[in-house]
Amino acid sequence: MISGVFQSAWGAAQRWFPNRQIYHRSDGQVRYFEITTELQLGAILSAAILTGWLCFATVSVAFHGQQIAARTAEMNRISQDSRRMIAEARAAEAAANAANEFRMQEFDRTATEFQARHDMLRRLVALAEQIGGEDLTSSPSLDDGQILMAAIPADPTPRNARDLLQSAVYDMETPEGRVAALVDQQDLVLAQTEDAAEARLENLRAVLRLTGLRPDDVLEEGRGGETGGPFLGIAEGNAFGTEFDATDPFSARIARIAARMVEAQEVEMAALSLPLGEPLQVPYRETSDFGFRIDPFTGRPAFHSGQDFVAYRRAPIVATGPGRVIYAGWRSGYGRTVEIDHGYGFVTRYAHLNSIEVRRGDEVTAGQQIATMGSTGRSTATHLHYEIMFRREHHDPDRFLRAGRYVQQG
Repeated sequence: MISGVFQSAWGAAQRWFPNRQIYHRSDGQVRYFEITTELQLGAILSAAILTGWLCFATVSVAFHGQQIAARTAEMNRISQDSRRMIAEARAAEAAANAANEFRMQEFDRTATEFQARHDMLRRLVALAEQIGGEDLTSSPSLDDGQILMAAIPADPTPRNARDLLQSAVYDMETPEGRVAALVDQQDLVLAQTEDAAEARLENLRAVLRLTGLRPDDVLEEGRGGETGGPFLGIAEGNAFGTEFDATDPFSARIARIAARMVEAQEVEMAALSLPLGEPLQVPYRETSDFGFRIDPFTGRPAFHSGQDFVAYRRAPIVATGPGRVIYAGWRSGYGRTVEIDHGYGFVTRYAHLNSIEVRRGDEVTAGQQIATMGSTGRSTATHLHYEIMFRREHHDPDRFLRAGRYVQQG
């Protein structure tokens, strides 16, 4: 069967592609070529194979071209993504460098500011050490150690001297946290210093008020001495360094505390110069107060310009404050008398003395013996007549005695 099919196919091929001769005449000679059926079939088969291969190659090239185009597009996308990522990385690096530079600048600025604050604090501490001061007990205006301070124009609401300061929690592992903690500690020190200065100033003013006088009147008398010079404010005098800026809150606070310290020093100098001590350092009793009374000689109402103290004959009488003796001798009505100028417009008078142990011009200290008790002059018995004058006006000595109980004499 296969042989028959083959013979039929071969017969059809011979009919379609019979043997052909091609004649060629050249130079009088005739030649021919015979193209057999086999050769024609071979040529057709070869052409078919070549055509199939060309079609396959074309299709393959077209298909692979799409793949190559897809791969090229993918490579372009990857390249663009890479360039974008590189650009983003460079931008991030530039931003990180700028942030680091900014942080370094901020750190330098903070360090410079912190150093300036430290220098101002150091100068404030030096000022406090320079000013020093005596210890004072709590004044009568205190309740359980708390002072209700007078409001200032910038702070119209009264406040307690020792506010409760809440300490924040900082990350001490970072420079920012450590700097913030140090700044908080500086603020805490300033707050405590300011409260201490305010409390000290208020205590001193309370002592002066106990005398019945206005503190400003007393200070005004003290400023009338032989002093002078150009006025230089705290900022102008560079007392706290060249970095001091009066518009800065920290610097303004330093200046305010320094002003309180200087004011407290002035008030303290006044308080410690006043006759606040007791004229006797032995047991005594008071027999006649300051003010109106019945005169012991005439039996008529009269004004008693001092206070009388009774002890024993020749009891030691001491100066009630530091000062200079401006009179030591006999004075009509007073008998043997000693008068001491304490400055700030204050003069004390000790009368009816038995003996005088100082001379005019002597400088005396508080508690120094100046005389002994007697009964000279217009006197009914042994006693001390003690007067205090401010701006030549008499004031109640008892007020000064009560004020003196709150000052610890150094």
